[in-house]
Amino acid sequence: MDPKKLLKLKKTDYIVIILIGILILIVMIPVGKKSSAKENTAESQTDEARQDDACGKDYEKELESKLKDILEKIDGVGDVDVMITLSDDGTKALDKDVKESTEYTEENTVIYDNDNKTVPYVTSTKRPKVEGVLVVAQGGGNPQTDSDISCAVQALFDVAPHKIKIAKMLSREE
Repeated sequence: MDPKKLLKLKKTDYIVIILIGILILIVMIPVGKKSSAKENTAESQTDEARQDDACGKDYEKELESKLKDILEKIDGVGDVDVMITLSDDGTKALDKDVKESTEYTEENTVIYDNDNKTVPYVTSTKRPKVEGVLVVAQGGGNPQTDSDISCAVQALFDVAPHKIKIAKMLSREE
């Protein structure tokens, strides 16, 4: 546009131009709720905590099932129910990006995007340690059977003998 024509515009023309500019700004503003990075991180951490808890429970159930299956094969043990307690949820080693200088050391956790979530890069995972074992067996109460069960549990899980309890199962007569 020619500068001379701009000077000849009326007051209403300026108002129309300003209103058009405001309308363009309003249209450019995104509509709807957008999640902030903090909200995404919190959701990601909550999902991971639920997933870790589920993995811990699955691991516990898997150990119980395997122990039950193997103990039932020992002579004199009979039917078995097993309960295992874990010391914690295990540990995960995260990859760190380390920058060292003569004055300071800076460590940053390496993260990557997974389905629009930032997730730390895990280099290794340690399974939780078995803390205690309860075995309820039909053959429980027999010293030889109790010794066989106790030795098997100690060999499999490296659990101290005082953290293993073997009990006789109630007879299931109908």
